[in-house]
Amino acid sequence: MEDYDVRSAASILASVKEQEARFEQLTRALEEERRNVNLQLERANLPPNPPTSQPLPWQQVVMQFLVMLI
Repeated sequence: MEDYDVRSAASILASVKEQEARFEQLTRALEEERRNVNLQLERANLPPNPPTSQPLPWQQVVMQFLVMLI
């Protein structure tokens, strides 16, 4: 019976170590995804067009609509 307990404990320990490794892997992946989302948000806050370029067609429609509201 004691041999079974040792094997059972060793099996549980191995399982816990595997779970810890998986948790670390998921934590790293989550951190990388967080960085990617932050980068996308930073890019979204930049002006969509350089000042010298023409507005996109949808932007022209929005501007015309806003002018009509004034």
